[in-house]
Amino acid sequence: MVKAYQLLRGIMNTALDDELIQRNPCRIKGADTYDVPERPVLSVAEAFAVADAIGPRRRALVLLTAFTTLRFGELAALRRRDVDLANRLVRVQRNQAELNSGRLYA
Repeated sequence: MVKAYQLLRGIMNTALDDELIQRNPCRIKGADTYDVPERPVLSVAEAFAVADAIGPRRRALVLLTAFTTLRFGELAALRRRDVDLANRLVRVQRNQAELNSGRLYA
């Protein structure tokens, strides 16, 4: 609801700027703000502890998740050939998504 009010208020402000209306009727104090609690973030030590606990097979995935801004679909589509350890490079060339049917789309 907040986003809808923000959009309407923006539209009405544009109409006001263009002199199509004389006053913006969207004047409810606080209606365009909302409090989103901050997401918890792991410390570096905690991220490594999770990676160690998860085991060697998924360790790289946990570390990439913790220390990059890659989305889940990008992480899920990574292959060994996408990681260049010598140059410290990860190539994101694919994305993966799960359809409503449960099928994976790549």
